[in-house]
Amino acid sequence: MRLALIGCGYVADMYIQTLRKYEHLHIIGVYDRNPERLAKFTAFYQVKAFASLDAVLTASNVDMIINLTNPSEHYGISRQALLAGKHVYSEKPLATTLPEATELAELAKTHSLGLAAAPCNYLSHVVSEAALQMQKGRIGRPLMAQAEMDDGFIPALRPETWRSPSGAPWPAKDEFEVGCTMEHAGYQIAPLVTLFGPVTRVVSYSASLLPDKARPYGSLKILNPDFSTGMLEFKSGFKARLTCSIVAPANRSLRLIGDRGALTLSDVWEYQTALRYTTVGMSLIPRLMRKLEKKLSFWAPGLFFGRKLTVSGHDMVKRTAGGHHMDFARGIADLAHRIENNRDVASSARLAVHVTEVTLALQAGEGIHAIISTL
Repeated sequence: MRLALIGCGYVADMYIQTLRKYEHLHIIGVYDRNPERLAKFTAFYQVKAFASLDAVLTASNVDMIINLTNPSEHYGISRQALLAGKHVYSEKPLATTLPEATELAELAKTHSLGLAAAPCNYLSHVVSEAALQMQKGRIGRPLMAQAEMDDGFIPALRPETWRSPSGAPWPAKDEFEVGCTMEHAGYQIAPLVTLFGPVTRVVSYSASLLPDKARPYGSLKILNPDFSTGMLEFKSGFKARLTCSIVAPANRSLRLIGDRGALTLSDVWEYQTALRYTTVGMSLIPRLMRKLEKKLSFWAPGLFFGRKLTVSGHDMVKRTAGGHHMDFARGIADLAHRIENNRDVASSARLAVHVTEVTLALQAGEGIHAIISTL
């Protein structure tokens, strides 16, 4: 599959680093509307620069567009690419409104093209192993999940100093305008809907706790929440509580709880994260272990009583520019495989639309939201 990257900002480094491990994915060239950024990126990674967006869209040797532009540009660029007959993989979110996301999926279907969007961490071996353990009855009847997507107190971490290997600054203004929920909730939503099926209702609350967070970067066009929390109700009857923020200490864990135990993914950003099983207070021993852990925690912070499960398969993911073992290219590889083998590509588009709708509901503020999209 022959690819072209549009957008050479901070995240593009993470994509190109992981794309190069897939022998069947070939980067034909890249484009960015900022000539200086384009020159730096192409010089650093020794890739071809396209002269214009039109040059990318009309290139006969490009099969798929990787849309790494700013979130506000995702819909427009992806739409142009689909109309030009190109398959599309987009950075998250697929679009910033549900009608736009739905339109893209319909366009892809009409033109028999592949469409998918980040995040793709639901394709990691650890998520597959969690699914296998549940199929084996490890946690009994699945009841609920506790999902955290807290990135730490970002404004105090000097994000203005963050640079990618090729020199791109972290897009603080864009991140704050889009909001942490639209940016990162998908890392929890995508695995959850993969494991438990579609969401039918979201009960949400969100707030902007740090209204001055973007002062060093100029005024924001819109002030989206930097904290959100919500209950997700699934068609299967499963329930999940998901919290996002750039305020609370970093915590990206996912805990899947059943009536016989719990599985915990320590960090959903890390493709090689630990998967642990613990019982959940059904006997004397777990309660005693919990008390012992509390007493020992002063002397051994982080001590964990629980069984670490062996994950079948190995992700072999190198640490990316963002400092995480994340394979940003895995979703692209999966979409390319579906296209080349005439497998169902529409499911990837449906997943992207569904994740977008659930994310929008979480960010929408206090309310109850019926989810109309499905998988």
